[in-house]
Amino acid sequence: MREVTQTQFDAIREAMVSNEFATKEVPTSAIKLDDKSFFKGEIKVGGQRVKVGPNFFVKLAGLMKMNASLTREFLKNEDGKLAAALMNALNDYRQSKGGGSVLLIANVSTREIVDVCDPKRYRRVTTDSLFDITDKIMNEHPSLMIETIDHNPYSGAVEINFLNQNEVGFPGAGKDEFFKFGFTIMQTTRDTVIETYNQRLVCSNGLRASLGSGAIGGNSDIRFEEKFRLGGTGADDMLTFLNRIGDMQKADFIPTGFQQSLERAVGTKASLQEVEQAMLSVQRRVREDDPQFKKNFIDAIERNYFNGYSSTMARIVQKGQDPMRLNERQKSFIRTGMSIWDVVNSMTYLGSNNSGIEIDNKYELKASAGQLFAKGNANGYDLQFADYATL
Repeated sequence: MREVTQTQFDAIREAMVSNEFATKEVPTSAIKLDDKSFFKGEIKVGGQRVKVGPNFFVKLAGLMKMNASLTREFLKNEDGKLAAALMNALNDYRQSKGGGSVLLIANVSTREIVDVCDPKRYRRVTTDSLFDITDKIMNEHPSLMIETIDHNPYSGAVEINFLNQNEVGFPGAGKDEFFKFGFTIMQTTRDTVIETYNQRLVCSNGLRASLGSGAIGGNSDIRFEEKFRLGGTGADDMLTFLNRIGDMQKADFIPTGFQQSLERAVGTKASLQEVEQAMLSVQRRVREDDPQFKKNFIDAIERNYFNGYSSTMARIVQKGQDPMRLNERQKSFIRTGMSIWDVVNSMTYLGSNNSGIEIDNKYELKASAGQLFAKGNANGYDLQFADYATL
């Protein structure tokens, strides 16, 4: 069992606080682009040139109501002159309708703007406040522990994973399967959010799962939207935020429907499409500069964690079909030897443990696993209703 020590906590806090983002509200009329803006990664703010991060222009385009796919097409084809003219025109149009202001969010270390948003959409506490809140939670809820802290000084992202130390077993998951439940406080460039979190104790696999809004722990008097966004940064907002944690603890942080979701995931075979999507989501995150080593790691992921993929592809060939010509819809009808739960655990294992393979954005991998796990509560797994085909 991992646990963040006080020394580690203090070091992470110091690193993140020293890289705290700066914000500045400016009128939209202050932002201008020229022919070189996209090529140089710069904009003008009040006549001064300022560097911007790689995703800034897509975010600015969204704020200006410019089509996102069109923006990406401009960027891909390096049509900077046309894109700048269009965005400036949209900005001028916005000014003619009353203007308004935007909030620029900057990384003080790199001295570049990394995000832009409507000031009313900004719901992020300071990093210092985030760690103060964490201290307060730990002092008021002694049954909680900090399992991990995922952090990135460049993006300003912090994810603090809390676990309740009570172990819970579920019928159908296996006699040796036990879980601990808790929550994650996520800090982005704009938001501070609580999201439910659980850890499978057999392999210490962390899974972030949102199973929909509603009662938790079977208690209809305790309602928790599985993803709760901080309403603001005032004292009342913070109190509401902290009270939600108290409500969750009354039910041991167990989301409603977890056992049903677990039973569905264990009892449903994953489709070729589901296995392939999961496998590719891991393989794309492999971090290795040497091409041969990278290929070896990618092959190892398929062989050791998603073995249902290659065996299913071989079965398709034996049936006289070309698996490479199948579309996503067709793949969704093909059964593999892996259950949904097998696929989820492969993703969470690689996102939570040192497998010897360097993986980028491990916490996003845990979130992707949670989305697959929760899929059975939404539209259903690809083969969840396969029995209906016999009706």
